[in-house]
Amino acid sequence: MVAPSTSVTYGDLLRLRETRDERLELIDGELVVTPSPTPQHQRVSRRLHRLLQRFINDAGLGEFFGAPLDVRLTDCTVVQPDLVVLLSDRSSLVTESNVDGPPSLVIEIISPSTRHVDHSIKRGLYARNGVPEYWLVDPEDESITICIDPVSDFYQSHESTKTTAISATIPGLSVDLKRLFSRGPDNEQ
Repeated sequence: MVAPSTSVTYGDLLRLRETRDERLELIDGELVVTPSPTPQHQRVSRRLHRLLQRFINDAGLGEFFGAPLDVRLTDCTVVQPDLVVLLSDRSSLVTESNVDGPPSLVIEIISPSTRHVDHSIKRGLYARNGVPEYWLVDPEDESITICIDPVSDFYQSHESTKTTAISATIPGLSVDLKRLFSRGPDNEQ
């Protein structure tokens, strides 16, 4: 007889967070600890935050959120992407405590310690759960990979760029990568 496997659920995750200070995510029932980001990671996040504030929120296209915010894809998969965009057609997914379903766009800023999880594991789970567009922002390589057209566990299309990233889902949204990855003081995006 096979012993039943036990998966950690969203309720379990919330209870664990009451006693732990780490940033915890839940991927297919497995607990994942996310390390603290680097200064360059935070610069890139801040610049994308400003751009999305103007482009999404101020223009009335929807809402975006920065980490930490739970995105509950299933009861056993709860992640905290670096940035999450919900266009107006998905605004009902925003609850009092989380985003309950697949956002319009998920952005993960890759750190050395999260490279494998972001490229492989999260890429598959975002596709499997119907996230239409996923950006892998790589400060080390100074590139953005845009993944679109999710089918099963895969994105049917992806494109990497080192010049300008253009959203396939959100018309007009683009990012100048030279400015985004600048290592100096913040500049206007």
